[in-house]
Amino acid sequence: MRNIFILIILSSFINFKASSFEPYSGIFCQNFTSNQKKEFFFKHDEDFIYATAYKRVDGQFKKVGNVVGQKISSFILFEDNTIDTNLNFAWHLDMVTKILKPFILTDAISYDIEIPENMDCISKNFWF
Repeated sequence: MRNIFILIILSSFINFKASSFEPYSGIFCQNFTSNQKKEFFFKHDEDFIYATAYKRVDGQFKKVGNVVGQKISSFILFEDNTIDTNLNFAWHLDMVTKILKPFILTDAISYDIEIPENMDCISKNFWF
């Protein structure tokens, strides 16, 4: 019994190398009138500035575009290539109110698409 107790005490002094992954910061958005839901997360570059945007499509996150503009703690403007491949479409996320708004970067007169509605978002961390 004494040997087991000493073994437990000595094993608590052994150093273990542990590694972990940091979560990706993202958003969960929902439109309550149309019951539409979307999830996005953003990867940052070596300067810790958001560079790429990912969207959950069919249960998996897929790269949908780049972050084309941002102001820290104010807004993020990021592309979404899943809306229409012929249209340069982006989302504008207000970081203060957490409202996601559609934003068209090209002239959309010749395109006949349905623009998504504004969505309310909450911050969410994704671990994988």
